[in-house]
Amino acid sequence: LVAGSLAVSCSALKIPSGKIATPISTVGSAVHRQTLHNYMNVQYYGDFTIGGQEIQGIFDTGSFELLVRSTRCSHCVHPTTPYDRNHSKTYGENGTLTKHVFGSGPCVSMKGYEEVNVGPLKSKGQSFWEIIDHKIQVLDTAKFAAIVGIGPNFAYGNQDTTLLMNFGVKEFSICLQRASGADGVLTWGQEVPTDYKEKNYARARVIGKHHWVTRMHNVSFGKSPLTDNFANVPCTGGGCAAIIDSGTSLIAAPAQALQQLSTQLEPIMEDCSNMHLLPTLHFNIDGTDFTLPPEAYVMRVTAETIEEQDSIWEQLFFKPKVKKVNMCMPAFMQMDMHSQHGPIWILGMPFFRFYHTTFNRETKTMHFARAAPDCSAHPFHSSDEALIALNAGAPKGPMDIDVRKIVPPAFSSQIDDSTDNNVDL
Repeated sequence: LVAGSLAVSCSALKIPSGKIATPISTVGSAVHRQTLHNYMNVQYYGDFTIGGQEIQGIFDTGSFELLVRSTRCSHCVHPTTPYDRNHSKTYGENGTLTKHVFGSGPCVSMKGYEEVNVGPLKSKGQSFWEIIDHKIQVLDTAKFAAIVGIGPNFAYGNQDTTLLMNFGVKEFSICLQRASGADGVLTWGQEVPTDYKEKNYARARVIGKHHWVTRMHNVSFGKSPLTDNFANVPCTGGGCAAIIDSGTSLIAAPAQALQQLSTQLEPIMEDCSNMHLLPTLHFNIDGTDFTLPPEAYVMRVTAETIEEQDSIWEQLFFKPKVKKVNMCMPAFMQMDMHSQHGPIWILGMPFFRFYHTTFNRETKTMHFARAAPDCSAHPFHSSDEALIALNAGAPKGPMDIDVRKIVPPAFSSQIDDSTDNNVDL
């Protein structure tokens, strides 16, 4: 396999003014900034080419393989153009079949090799999987035809080099703009010098072999949860495992933890009229305290209808007994999985609207900056005055969400739970 290079100079990049408050690094490697198009605030997808064909994909830090919806699946619904090996001059046959199991259902895929390009980045002979059959409800209406895994390491039991490895990318960053309908940005390469990140960003160690996972403690609504009711605070003691996952639409957590949080949260009015009274969500990531305001964890369901057998609706923990639309509720999904590092949480898209996140697979670290509403990155430990100025004019209402378009966690597609009922992260 031939590793791609970041073959674009910083001077050639057209950076929108006001998008990044900190300087773009010109040392080491150049960067490529990719737009993540926003669909219904729950799907952020980018353009790439595979076998010379332009495909839209979710760039997913929660997985590590490349899966594409394919014309091999003749009975599949194709809301966007699928990949067609017959139109490719660079396709390489393999034929291995496997079954991937995602949060919303299974799919059967066939392995092959292709040339994959993202802007100036190129990978020749990249291993990938063509979806030939699936029962993933969201794929039937999705704006994306691929899941582009950008996890930090090899897949389970697989030594095929990943897209990140073949691109030669050691570091990348993701942020989602806060306004409803606004796009996100994925930056391939080092945005700022290392010493700047170490001084101005919060840092977390990656403790997983396959995932961008770190330790999380003391999740609570309120500043001093341990002095109030220790029993109702998730992730105390040994803590939990938190996967920072750009491909999951909401926040996912074990049912027991969500039940604990429900005792701390007053009911949210269906019309969101008490948003201004709701508390801030507090949690600690690898020794650093983080917060998310109500506009991060409250959603307004906007689907015209909700089907009786809607698998995503059933995963929402705070859903009402009667299915309704145009109503507000906490944006949490139930996911009961355990790992060698404790119960698993997924910090999905709501997290990226407030924290500009940098991933480094070489140092096995993640760095977090405060994200302004327009995704410009600011020092994590900003003063109260600076934070007020940073968030001036930011949207204060709930995020409008069509539950039928929600993307559940994809990281479970290749999990290894063969020992002690624990997921090997």
